[in-house]
Amino acid sequence: MLTGILLGCFLIALCILTTPNLFVSKKEEMSTFFKKILLYQGLAGLVACIVGTIMLIQCVLKIATVMAPILWLTELMCTAALASFGFLLSYNLIYSLFLIKGKKSEDNLHRMRTNMMPLQGKLSILGILLGVWSVTAAVMFVA
Repeated sequence: MLTGILLGCFLIALCILTTPNLFVSKKEEMSTFFKKILLYQGLAGLVACIVGTIMLIQCVLKIATVMAPILWLTELMCTAALASFGFLLSYNLIYSLFLIKGKKSEDNLHRMRTNMMPLQGKLSILGILLGVWSVTAAVMFVA
């Protein structure tokens, strides 16, 4: 029960951190705000990607001991979403830190950001709903 609640809360927090991208992609003057929050998003995304991947592997390995399939399926979806959101958030950080700085690299990063921002915003709303469902299912289905 506690794992489902913590997983849901962590997913909700990560998705809330992703939602500014939904607004930033529509307004050009908010791009300075996005550049300030980019480092924090990248670090949180990197942690979430690592934790989500480990939890996803653990969830798949415990399929044989499942007592409540709805809880297992919810945990599987939440861990997959956590790893995916973590990768989406940390991709900008990894790209900007580890690739060669140059004009072509800057252009690629800008083009990638403009393509990924609307995607992150829309998926973050679904992630928040999935996190709320995880918390609700953990409370409802465990006596």
